Amino acid sequence: MNSTVAFHLRFAKALLIVFTLMFASLAISLTPIVLDISGEELVYAREFIDLSASFREMEEGQVERIDDAAHMDVAIGRFFPKVRLIGVRLPREEPPFIPYLERANTLMGNVLLDSDVFISYVAFRYDSDSNYLSYLWFPYELEGTEVLISANLLLVMNGLCDYVPETNVKGKLYEYMEQAKHNAKSNRIGIWSEDENPETSLEARIHTSEKKTSNRTLSITVTGDFDTAYSGYIDIQRSYPNTKIRQEIRGTIPHVHVIELDESWDNQYFSLTASIVPKTKNKDLTATVRFNNEVLTSGSIGPYTGGRVFIYLMLVKYSLD
Repeated sequence: MNSTVAFHLRFAKALLIVFTLMFASLAISLTPIVLDISGEELVYAREFIDLSASFREMEEGQVERIDDAAHMDVAIGRFFPKVRLIGVRLPREEPPFIPYLERANTLMGNVLLDSDVFISYVAFRYDSDSNYLSYLWFPYELEGTEVLISANLLLVMNGLCDYVPETNVKGKLYEYMEQAKHNAKSNRIGIWSEDENPETSLEARIHTSEKKTSNRTLSITVTGDFDTAYSGYIDIQRSYPNTKIRQEIRGTIPHVHVIELDESWDNQYFSLTASIVPKTKNKDLTATVRFNNEVLTSGSIGPYTGGRVFIYLMLVKYSLD
């Protein structure tokens, strides 16, 4: 190989490295904008403004209760999922991170409670605690135009939480969440301004079924007097082969409990028993059993009936056909 060819090869490699670094730099560069939300100035990115349009399906609902900045109850029509903000890991309630946790909780309470929001899902829709994993969006007027702001990205961008991918599979907004985290860390914003790494919340593992192909989803939706605590159990049993699933349940109204069945339950007869008892007497409580969105049965109690909701179904058979 002559010196001219070698020179051109070295030049081409150097040029490739330069362009690679340039594109890598562009990939993590954001255009910060300042939002005035509930009287507080928060940083966001112009590149995040139109991201809600990337989801073909979004559901509109209202936030009825907030447990913390990452967990809340959203009423979507007659459906009451407990939502967990996907990828969001709040700092634990330990010094020096307590102020950031409190700020995150206060911010989400001020912005979202009793407000209309939009929910978008990814392929992995809920976790083993029956939390629906989602991106949550709320309307905001920016420069005279109403846009949708992602609560997930807002928390990460302002260093009020860490971002941890739910699986090894990169989600739809993975790169943007990574960019928001990189921006907060590199600028030492929020939890990243401290000298020690934050210990963050642990979340339940997720189910690996997709929203549109989860054909074996058994759910019990508990509705009634708002904020009533309850407990109970769900039993599913079949004879051939002899298999029993028992799940202890507890929560506060409204809530939905989900059990995933595998293909071995297809076209099999089984029985279902559910018992739900409110912690406080004289409360309205209704439990509705569904396979996917198909109602199988329901049971109710009220102030004058008392006791518990008891549901028993014999010889239930679910076919995918």
